[in-house]
Amino acid sequence: MRKSDAAVIGGGPSGLHVAKLLSQSGLDVVVLEKKRVIGADVICTGIIGKDVFEDFALPTNSILRKIRNIKVISSSGHVISYQHPSDFACIVDRKKFDQGLAEAARMEGATIESGTRVTDISVNDRGVDIRAEDEDGGEKKYAAAMAILATGVEHQFNKKLGLGFPNEYLLGAQAEVDIPNGNTTTVFVGKDVAPGAFAWAVPTLPGKLRIGLVTSSEPRACFQRLISRHYADQAGCFRDEEIRVKPIAQGLVSRTYADRVIALGEAAGHVKTTTGGGISFGLLCARIAAELVAKCHRAGSYRAEDLSEYERGWKKAIQREILVGYYARKIYARLNDDQIIRLFELAQTNGIIPLIQEKGHFDCQSEVILALIKKAPVFSILKGISKKPGALEKTIA
Repeated sequence: MRKSDAAVIGGGPSGLHVAKLLSQSGLDVVVLEKKRVIGADVICTGIIGKDVFEDFALPTNSILRKIRNIKVISSSGHVISYQHPSDFACIVDRKKFDQGLAEAARMEGATIESGTRVTDISVNDRGVDIRAEDEDGGEKKYAAAMAILATGVEHQFNKKLGLGFPNEYLLGAQAEVDIPNGNTTTVFVGKDVAPGAFAWAVPTLPGKLRIGLVTSSEPRACFQRLISRHYADQAGCFRDEEIRVKPIAQGLVSRTYADRVIALGEAAGHVKTTTGGGISFGLLCARIAAELVAKCHRAGSYRAEDLSEYERGWKKAIQREILVGYYARKIYARLNDDQIIRLFELAQTNGIIPLIQEKGHFDCQSEVILALIKKAPVFSILKGISKKPGALEKTIA
């Protein structure tokens, strides 16, 4: 049985980054990842804020392109072209990105065991006992002083150990498409495009587009409609099973800690509720978690009351972003296409683009969301969507 100071369950960005930071602090850390290859077959747009690489000292060799220009297309064909004052985000190769994080963790001394699926976790006074299986079904056992759940949208261990978990999900669908002239990052909006959210086309390698969407229902059907409307040459090229789908957590999660256990990343709801992206929030919360877990290690105590500081810390950092984004998306989901067109017209005539250029930030979006909603013409449109104002509408009224 392998014994360690901390066992990280899940080898995605947040789990790998917390493993690196804890190893830097002198802890013996093991990462247990069910995939045989770190970063393989990830369903992700791969857009990451430019500042993230500097803020978290990440290698940049995974960057495929940088984003400065975006085109937004409504279901009626209205188009807005937006240019930011500088590059604000990067498109990455997720496999290479994740493997860079894994290598950084290994360099600091973390052990990463891929092809290892955790089947059970139990907590006792001495620590945490973990059972797992290798790819051949052979049993593996681990013991650690504490466990960090970085399991994405798989929440069975959250439930077993008394932690909270997201109660609401959107659905993402994505596929890689060969398009010779697809060079501009494009966003598609409208109820018949992606109900409740939006769709995208992101250029990666020359001649390739990463096309996908986030929606409240029927992701594969929405994807096929998107392809038929905007990429007719590709219509009929995708069988439903070839369109990869995953749930995306939405909303604030409480109780992300218990005796000897914390949840991190998407397992703790650390997801931008506007876009569904979780990398930047996950890395930030990994830093918060690592600082506290190292402190608990020095004190030799991993009680729930010791670990509660972690939840206070991450909520102070991103709770506002999660809630403002969540209610803004809820309001957007209630707009009809006529109201969306009116917002498009305002964006082109009412100083909205300069406001976004001044206040816009790819990962911290609450400031620009609230500033936009407070503009009188925008507010008048949003006030018309319901006689009963929601939480965000009450905030700005």
